Amino acid sequence: TEVRPGDSVVYLQEGAEGSYAEYTNVEHTRLMPVPRDVDLDVATAAAVQGLTAHYLVNDSYNVRRGDWVVIHAAAGGTGQILVQMAKAKGARVIGTCSTELKAGIAKKRGCDFVILTQSGKGDGDGVEDDVWPHLSQMVKGIIRENEDGPILPSNYGPLNINDGAHVVFDSVGKTSALASLECLRPRGTAVLFGNASGAPPDINPLLLSKLGSLTLTRPKLHDFIQTRSEVVERSSAVFQMLKHGDLDLNIQDIFDFTRQGVVQGTRKLQGRETVGKVLFDIRKGLHLHQKHQCAAESIRASRRASLERKIASIGREIVPKTLDEAYNVQALLKDATLLEIDTKVIGKKIAATSTMAQKSVSVDEPFFGNLFSHSTFGSGDTISISDTSLGLQEGFLLIEPEFAVRMNADTEAGVVYTPETIQRFIGSIMPSVEIATSAFVMSDLEAFKNVGAPSLIADNACHGALVLGDELIGDLTDGDSKFGGVLNCLDEHTCTLKVNGETLADGVGQKVLRHPVNALCWVANALGKRGEILRKGDIVTTGVCVDQLVLAKCGDSVNVDYGSLGEVTFNFVE
Repeated sequence: TEVRPGDSVVYLQEGAEGSYAEYTNVEHTRLMPVPRDVDLDVATAAAVQGLTAHYLVNDSYNVRRGDWVVIHAAAGGTGQILVQMAKAKGARVIGTCSTELKAGIAKKRGCDFVILTQSGKGDGDGVEDDVWPHLSQMVKGIIRENEDGPILPSNYGPLNINDGAHVVFDSVGKTSALASLECLRPRGTAVLFGNASGAPPDINPLLLSKLGSLTLTRPKLHDFIQTRSEVVERSSAVFQMLKHGDLDLNIQDIFDFTRQGVVQGTRKLQGRETVGKVLFDIRKGLHLHQKHQCAAESIRASRRASLERKIASIGREIVPKTLDEAYNVQALLKDATLLEIDTKVIGKKIAATSTMAQKSVSVDEPFFGNLFSHSTFGSGDTISISDTSLGLQEGFLLIEPEFAVRMNADTEAGVVYTPETIQRFIGSIMPSVEIATSAFVMSDLEAFKNVGAPSLIADNACHGALVLGDELIGDLTDGDSKFGGVLNCLDEHTCTLKVNGETLADGVGQKVLRHPVNALCWVANALGKRGEILRKGDIVTTGVCVDQLVLAKCGDSVNVDYGSLGEVTFNFVE
């Protein structure tokens, strides 16, 4: 029962010491030794659901040869294992599934009969499970037609002795619990072990009596692996079934253990898109994480360095190659900034929302970065180019007039917003100027285009600093028509950019994805796809609204006139 360095093991953790981590401290009593001839990925896939199925068919109810067993969600991860273990003990299995595709999987695993819980005859498109009220009739009909002998009447009462299943294993919960009880024969057992549709309803003990002195249990795995010997014996039994080919597992997807990989895998599980196991590859994820960590450190060091010591690009071995990788590096850069500087994240910046901006960095869609409190200023402030916490590159200070908004409520991940629905989350409008810069040496504007979108995103979307003007506060939820009028007409609102008193550019809100609210809508949806949200109080800058790149330098005075929204002014100093 002991383990040694180099042994392959799997383990179950919970709470703050969960298994979503590259490294964990695990009590040796929880370790399950994996035989050398069982693949570690397969053992990992079998751990939770294999142990669960094992105690269900041996302890919650000891399945015997000839038993009629009903298994809900028979094509799910635990369901497929339950079917195989019940069949291995000689049971006759009736599985339930929601679709024909899943029914095929359940039959392949050994189900003798499968009942579809979606009739396709509902008011909508037939995606709701609507067969539960009729399930007992269907189950008992199958048993009556296939029972070895006749259905026997009882000496007392109306219930037949062998009319129904011996046991139902129910992982669905709320929508299926009562139907599960009705499927049973007298003295049958209902094992409710999951809450896929919600927690089961409260069940009156008198109902169990009325339906034939039924037994009801609601077990959980931890009560069946309380001791070291139970852990080893139960896991060994599962691994031996794998070793001898008595148990077959379907590993549907393996995702890298990265932020985006975890989001993608979790979404599949939440969306009931799985008919097998989903694994996260910690080895690949850790290797990728280490590369991203090096890329973030490279950017951070270059931001602090003098011009002659800045990097031209991220090293070939560690450069992010996709947008997902780029945002992972950006997140690590954010974490490093929060650790090193007394600051906090106060919102998001959106980049490349105009045709000019997209052409300047060779992209065809926007991207986003983080706004920080330490690099956000008020109109009239002086900004020091030598302040290393800002990471400004002397000679590459892009002046970008933008419309900014402040959120009055949290958005929700998974909700798809439209311009009409997102604008109700806007609590104020502010004229602003973003100062874009770069960790990478920019000899000219053409060099900006050649860096590549993933590297620019990783470099916090080129954010250097933000200067905010006066805040126009309103509340669309209270029917604030004046505020609503200003917001609706932001696409027509103009501004004029002057440097040292000379007019260099004119801008208009229409340049920002045709309307600044469209940009806000884009970032809310883009964050939602990553499992992130905009929070109440967050500031969001919607993207540059002038049609040319304007560079400033130390000693320059900048003024942007937004008409009725006011002015934004600031000075650069050494």
